[in-house]
Amino acid sequence: MKQIKRLHIFRQQIDAVDRKILMLLKKRFIIVKKIGTWKKQNNIQVQDNIRWKKVLRLKIQMGDRFGISKDCIKTIYEAVHAEALLIENNL
Repeated sequence: MKQIKRLHIFRQQIDAVDRKILMLLKKRFIIVKKIGTWKKQNNIQVQDNIRWKKVLRLKIQMGDRFGISKDCIKTIYEAVHAEALLIENNL
């Protein structure tokens, strides 16, 4: 029974971290909307491939320092970036 309780505690900790991740994503997408609005007002292209490549490279390096695989970081940030582009393109 102690093992099941301990597992439940671990899962609660993961749930708490996941909630924080989602809250941070919400904040990030609010900023994306502000950037998208600014870009639209100033006739600036939504996608900046040079910046995107730099950002992804830096996130992969950071992930490596944190012990997170390149594939994991790439998958996460490509999904976040795709959502950001959808947000900006729909303004």
